[in-house]
Amino acid sequence: MSCQPVDVGLSPDQVTGIVLAGGASRRMGRNKALLPMQGMSLIERTVQALDEVSGRVILSTNTPESYQFLGLECVPDLYVGQGPMAGLHAALKSSQSTWNMVAACDMPHIHERFLRGLLNLANQQLTADAVIPVVEGRVHPLLAVYRKEIVEGLERRLIKGQLRMVEWVQELNAVFVHEEQLEAITGLDPRKILFNMNTPGEYEAAAGLMNADLPEDR
Repeated sequence: MSCQPVDVGLSPDQVTGIVLAGGASRRMGRNKALLPMQGMSLIERTVQALDEVSGRVILSTNTPESYQFLGLECVPDLYVGQGPMAGLHAALKSSQSTWNMVAACDMPHIHERFLRGLLNLANQQLTADAVIPVVEGRVHPLLAVYRKEIVEGLERRLIKGQLRMVEWVQELNAVFVHEEQLEAITGLDPRKILFNMNTPGEYEAAAGLMNADLPEDR
């Protein structure tokens, strides 16, 4: 029997979904956001999941022409060429929500129930800046929940050229959620959900993993 996140009151209209689509995809050799996976592109899978938990979804990208078919608001970096932290910064600046569900566009197994589990944890936090998964000792800041208020500290790091995201999140008052808790509250395997693709080989591996059943109720 799959485990469902308990609804603790954070409704979609209280959340902005942020898709990070600013990567150069150099190792993949082509735009990985547009790679097909079971009848839709990776970025469409990401938007679909965020739509379920967010009242507004915005796309962080410096190439909006590549994503016009999505019909989403596109937000360019204010600090160009400074990686995913710059994309997150620009998107949070644009957000009007206290809580923001952030997802990179290269996680083919992203699932609405996993996002809802993170958001429910966020809603239980009175003072936390973020809720961030940790799987097998690795922090995953690109599928996480952030308060809008962190944007000022993020901007200070961008101005200084301090661009290591994992170092930045360690400075936050963040709740780091480990795989055992994530699996217990979502009924999903966090290792699979957080699998991301950077190379053609990883793309092939992701397509193979699609043959393993995820719980069907989204």
